[in-house]
Amino acid sequence: MSTAHRRRRTAAALGGLAATLASAVALAAPLAPATDDIRDIRGPIAIAPWWRWPLVIGVAALAALAVVLVVRAVRARRARDLSPVERARRALDEARAHARAGRVHAWADIVAETVRGALSARLGLDLLPQTLRELADGAWTKPPLDAELESDRILALLEACDLARFARASLDADALERATAGARDVVERLYAPPERPSAGAALPQRPTVTT
Repeated sequence: MSTAHRRRRTAAALGGLAATLASAVALAAPLAPATDDIRDIRGPIAIAPWWRWPLVIGVAALAALAVVLVVRAVRARRARDLSPVERARRALDEARAHARAGRVHAWADIVAETVRGALSARLGLDLLPQTLRELADGAWTKPPLDAELESDRILALLEACDLARFARASLDADALERATAGARDVVERLYAPPERPSAGAALPQRPTVTT
């Protein structure tokens, strides 16, 4: 047997062995899914744009702000329709709610502003910027207005408010309730028209002449 013939036989044997190994590997490998089976194929996933949630949050915030502004506008309109004494009564009702909740500073702010506003309306003066000492030196604390306006009572009430606002004085619930009731009485008296003597009482009586 020639050398060329042996080489051909060896090459043929190696080719057969390679084919056998390839067949074995193909049988051991998992089968690929059929191309016509589309049950495991999912559709594209929709991704929301990045500005979606910021836009939703912004719209919700604007809606809440609009509601707050509308409520404030309605309340302001209703307040304008009230008379000064009715606004003062409403303010003192709010002050009483603060007093019952123990919010002394908020109570003092409302009571002081309400009483000063009523006194300003009665005297026709702007007394809101004045300090308590300046108020005590005013002409309304001297006769004859002091007795008519009960200036000592008003000053004592404003002093209690200043102690609560600036000195952080602690007032119990009973004291706040009494002070609120006192402020309501003071405000009602200040907004009430001053009592004036009748025309008949102002005229002197004619003496009776006997014959």
